[in-house]
Amino acid sequence: MKRNGSRSCVTRKTRFGSRERDWLKGDTQRGCVCLYGGTVELQPPASGPQASSTPQTDLQLVLCSSNTTVEELCAQRDGKGLYVQLHGDLVRRLDPSERPLLMVYEYLTAMGYADPVRVQQEAANSDLSCLIRFYSERPVNADQQERTLLKGVFSVRKGKTQLHKWAERQVILCGTCLIVASVKDSLTGKMHILPLVGGKVEEVKRRQHCLMFSSAGSQAQTYFVNFDTLADYQRWHRQASKVVSQTVSLVDLSCYSLEAVPEYLFYSQDITHLNLRHNFMSLQGPGGLLNLPR
Repeated sequence: MKRNGSRSCVTRKTRFGSRERDWLKGDTQRGCVCLYGGTVELQPPASGPQASSTPQTDLQLVLCSSNTTVEELCAQRDGKGLYVQLHGDLVRRLDPSERPLLMVYEYLTAMGYADPVRVQQEAANSDLSCLIRFYSERPVNADQQERTLLKGVFSVRKGKTQLHKWAERQVILCGTCLIVASVKDSLTGKMHILPLVGGKVEEVKRRQHCLMFSSAGSQAQTYFVNFDTLADYQRWHRQASKVVSQTVSLVDLSCYSLEAVPEYLFYSQDITHLNLRHNFMSLQGPGGLLNLPR
């Protein structure tokens, strides 16, 4: 079956110079690892549609050997960690003792390459990043980030009457609730929690880029949020509409390559179903699974 890769991967050739060629000579355990920066868009699944042909310039060729560990590579580059993505799937942080070039060599060997020289040549080709890709920072996927957490400082008004005035407030949409801080640019004061499951989110036609958020029930509360741009308005409307349409308080964060539970998730005290499968969370530490509220 023919797989569709990223067009930028298919057309870009290896960025090799004399320095890289000299490094590879005489030792097949030497090679180059292609490192992408965190600002480069995530590689789409190999079986999915082709990505945009926009050039990706945030790419480095790092000289190393099959014995070079992640810890050593980070020390050379003053980095905090490396990440790997296979076949456009989940992104995971590499352990300090893992060896990126050895991972590539083993990957090529499993594909059927037996000649060490050929394995070295293929491993040094940046086109291989369509299948196995390394990142020098945790890559940002805007779509996943949007579904996990939305946050910003916007003009807010509580209630439907004109008695309440508009004021700049920190606003967060996470899990199943809207969170409004009592003061601007700070989460140190009182937090107003608005459960959204079964509630309403509606466009306010008399005010540009404005949404009305209402909770369910006879004691329903209402908040108006005025967004700065159409893009913000659309993002918040889209995500909030998904939450209010639910019949149960379900939060599905599976397959997001998360390393920790989102910071504001458990402001949503009505969550009854939480799916965290297929992530890379640790048991201990901040955001670890053993520190979840019980």
